[in-house]
Amino acid sequence: MTPIFAAINYGIFPPINATLNALSTVLLITGVILIKSGHKTAHRNVMVAALISSAAFLACYLTYHYGVGSIKFPVEYPLARRIYLTILVPHIILAVVNLPFIILLVVAAFRGKFEKHKKLAKYTFPSWLFVSVTGVIIYLMLYQWFPPVKAAASPDEAVISDAPASPVTTGSAKAGPEILEGRRKVGDLVFTPVSQAIQAEAGEKLIEVVFSVENTASVPLRIVKLESGCECLEVSIDLDPIPARKSAKITGIFDIEKLRGSSERKISVLTEQHDLPVFLTTRIEVEPIYLIEQQMTTWTIGSDPVKKTVIFRVVRDEPVHVLSAESKRPEVTCKLVEVEKGRLYHIELTPASTENSLLGIVRLQTDCEIEAYASPLAYYSIQ
Repeated sequence: MTPIFAAINYGIFPPINATLNALSTVLLITGVILIKSGHKTAHRNVMVAALISSAAFLACYLTYHYGVGSIKFPVEYPLARRIYLTILVPHIILAVVNLPFIILLVVAAFRGKFEKHKKLAKYTFPSWLFVSVTGVIIYLMLYQWFPPVKAAASPDEAVISDAPASPVTTGSAKAGPEILEGRRKVGDLVFTPVSQAIQAEAGEKLIEVVFSVENTASVPLRIVKLESGCECLEVSIDLDPIPARKSAKITGIFDIEKLRGSSERKISVLTEQHDLPVFLTTRIEVEPIYLIEQQMTTWTIGSDPVKKTVIFRVVRDEPVHVLSAESKRPEVTCKLVEVEKGRLYHIELTPASTENSLLGIVRLQTDCEIEAYASPLAYYSIQ
């Protein structure tokens, strides 16, 4: 992803990705039925639509994971997690391997080399269909069927409302973290806080988060496991076992260089007194440098090829100048208009025609001093 999605709510992407995968599945099956029935033109149109749907999914998928990183399947469902990984691994492998064969498949069809097209389709179609179907299953398992379990409070596990005024300082955040949820007692261990929010500056690479765990028992207690997602470079505890009547510090170091907007990071703590883990959550808010409105500019096939405008707006105090804007497809012209120097720019996009489907990008070049923000992209499509 690029800074185009600096302030977007990433929660919109998983259902969009699942919908695009489901649409690709329907189109692929429809395309096979049509060609077996001898409807070649309809088959071609449907398969082009499937290609566009899969390409749109790929763009959304990369955008989402660039912004939030990888999403870990909840560890509290061990059997479902094994099934999920069994599906995920071939899904990812086939998605990568199949891409060049899909391109060869389409090229062969448009060049009229139907025997080659037919031979390639014999292997490409099943794997393409598998990737689309499993994409929907992965979404349902990860976001719908198996949400993270937050254990209910019991006599030996309770939320304590008198949270301290502020926890320990965290990394290079501009201010101390805001406590979202105070202390929680799990057995004889008290975690402080359970949830916190941290403001980070655009361009920061690492951020350190710290939680405290107090042992209220008269004997040492051990932390069985500390775990986090792959976006966590390191998670550690300074005392384990935790001495009686003493406190330990749990520290996580997260890679946030690619984060945009708001994201959550979790540390899972399994104690010797409980079978279910405690989740220590950090919400990281990355302040945007600029916003690009109209992230995807779209025309409907057959509509008037009217000019549409993408807005680039600087939201920090220091200016950012857009030096150039280039459309990567000659079918769509791009004009950069400076409305307010260093603050507001319009990117005017005009298609030569809307008769055919199209997917393309506009690359902006700015003088932003942060490399990851210097060359954002905007997207457009005719569909």
